[in-house]
Amino acid sequence: MNAYQLIPAIFSQIARKAACCAIAVLLMRALVPYVQAETIVHFTASDGWELTGTLYLPEVPSGTRVPGAVLLSEPAWEDRTVYGTYLSGKLAENGYAVLTLDYRGTGASVGKKEFFDFTREEREGIMLDVRAALGFLAAQSIVDSRRLALVAASWSADYAVKEAAQNSNVQALVLISGSVGPSAQAYLRSDRSVPLLGVVGKDDKKSFLEATENFARSPNSSSDILIEVGYGAGMFSHTKGLEEKVVAWLNKNLQGIGSEREISFKSKDEWLLRGKVRIPHETAGAAKVPGVVMVHGARHDLQTYQHLAEELAKQGIASLRFDWRGKGLSIAEDRPSYSIDMPDEEGQKVFLDVKAAVNALASELNVDARSIGIIAATAGTDFALRAAAGDDRIQTMVLLTSASAPEGEARDFLVKAGKPVLAVASTEDINYNRGSLAEETRKTYLLSSSRESELILYEDAGRGSEMFKSKPELQRMVLRWFVDKLKPGATAGGKTGAAVADSR
Repeated sequence: MNAYQLIPAIFSQIARKAACCAIAVLLMRALVPYVQAETIVHFTASDGWELTGTLYLPEVPSGTRVPGAVLLSEPAWEDRTVYGTYLSGKLAENGYAVLTLDYRGTGASVGKKEFFDFTREEREGIMLDVRAALGFLAAQSIVDSRRLALVAASWSADYAVKEAAQNSNVQALVLISGSVGPSAQAYLRSDRSVPLLGVVGKDDKKSFLEATENFARSPNSSSDILIEVGYGAGMFSHTKGLEEKVVAWLNKNLQGIGSEREISFKSKDEWLLRGKVRIPHETAGAAKVPGVVMVHGARHDLQTYQHLAEELAKQGIASLRFDWRGKGLSIAEDRPSYSIDMPDEEGQKVFLDVKAAVNALASELNVDARSIGIIAATAGTDFALRAAAGDDRIQTMVLLTSASAPEGEARDFLVKAGKPVLAVASTEDINYNRGSLAEETRKTYLLSSSRESELILYEDAGRGSEMFKSKPELQRMVLRWFVDKLKPGATAGGKTGAAVADSR
């Protein structure tokens, strides 16, 4: 075969290899998101300072909304390129929109004055830069503006935490050798604080102490700490696998909280109800997930279950938290009734609201209508039990302080359904006109015919959903309960004896 005869054969092999590569690329694109674009962008802080950043966007199916992360370097030491080789691309590959930022006075955002020449007051303008970066990222069409994270190195951590304290769209913080001041520390201690991942070099004694103190301050059960090698964002170049660890933590605590949207639905008697449904991440095309309906107490509203809804999503469980008739988002302008001030006849119809909520959640495309649980607090427990009577979709229930021992339909669910119930109360909880609510909760538990039902009695824990604040471990127990009872193949049987956990 001469050279001229070889040419067609060579081109034929090249074409076959090209086709194989194209197929491989298509397969990779089908399996994981990948970086669609890496673009230098410009935007303006609220005081007019022109800022420059790099935007990394993953390519995802049309209509998909992804979480976002702003990466903050150490002011006056590193510019945004410190994340150019590490973390930014890895996050984008995993389906995050990412923005790296040059602060005012640094890198491409120097402007008319360098950072080293700033006064103390001028340096505080960095807060405006962080806020502008978050706003710019949130405005991107593919970004879920309710799921944002801040990754901050060194003393930029202080600005990140302060912004998280004011911006409820920030759902996760990663502080790398992070140093924070008193006001940021106060936020990290609060029950409103978001999960925190501290990353610190083991030989950096000062940062190590601050990282462990920040971790200790955080009451959030999802907070964690990584002990690595080096200092600041430079640790990514020293520690193999650190990128993957940070991405994995964000996958769980940012991507993992799923997406939430507001919905409205009507009860059987035409009361317009509003709530928020949260669907776990990556349910499209997958098996349907269980769901939990959240029923608040008489003096609370749907906000009482926000953190629990996020934690359920991390476990692959959908949820619907809603306001009863006459409460919060479900106050009707054309109806004079408001919450506990409504006539008793109207108040007794709240069980219709719970029924409607179960129907609304069960009708969600990604929810398994045969695997629904309910959590209810105080006065809501009776309404939840009444709503569940005769409904085979309800597989389990968590009752936080029963206001009274159930009767009628509520009693029928406990006695006849054979579904496991977790009942929780506190022994000091005495209502002057109803007696011991712990005793009423015990009576409720004893009515259950399921051998899997359990009773937890605390001391000095408070009432209803308030127990989540005083006893942080309770939320973890509730999560385990729903995961266990709503998983595929979970069954209930007749109760053989009392199972009482007395937590003192």
